[in-house]
Amino acid sequence: NIYHFVSKHAFDIDGLGPKIVNVLLDRGLIQDAADIFDLKEGDIQPLERFGEKSAANIVAAVKAKSKISLPRFLIALGILHVGEETAEDLADRFGSLEKLEKAGLAELQNIPNVGDVVAKSIYEWFRDSYNKRFLDKLLKRVSIEKYHAPSGKLKGKKFVITGTLESLTRDEAKARIRKLGGDASETVSEETDYLVAGSDPGSTKLEKAQKLGVKIIDEKEFLKLLG
Repeated sequence: NIYHFVSKHAFDIDGLGPKIVNVLLDRGLIQDAADIFDLKEGDIQPLERFGEKSAANIVAAVKAKSKISLPRFLIALGILHVGEETAEDLADRFGSLEKLEKAGLAELQNIPNVGDVVAKSIYEWFRDSYNKRFLDKLLKRVSIEKYHAPSGKLKGKKFVITGTLESLTRDEAKARIRKLGGDASETVSEETDYLVAGSDPGSTKLEKAQKLGVKIIDEKEFLKLLG
């Protein structure tokens, strides 16, 4: 799915929204997501509503995102059941795309937070002939940054955020947690160390955290932990 590929959690390409992607597909300028990196200003300028400036902006935005982190790359592939958390877990475990591609089903199943269904989805994706051709094509056009597993004072700590934070968005908060070695999840469980409660927190998460004895902290306490 090209819309997913260019979205903010994946390649995050400015200016390439669904309408523009549809125009590029309709005119035959792209067949798949990898073709985006072959676009030239001359391809886009003749299209209706695209002037010289907007064409240049799109090409520049695409070029700026031709180098990407391993977790974002994995999200962009659109593997069923692989979102932010699983992509981070896979990057931490394997450290490179090459090692992940070679991973056996049992090895994938043994990764914390990756169950049988998700492991099977990942294993089968990398063995599908169409996906193999697409991946080969894509890797001729983009590069993946060398992955450095996060290490820091929050290493091993699991966080869940509920409600709205005033000083940063939820995505920014998750990024800060992961940068310090922590894990940001969407679901409260027995493994959760902290539930960060912003304004208008979800009652379900609060109740579950209280039931499981998970420590509940407010935004001020959370920011102190981040330092």
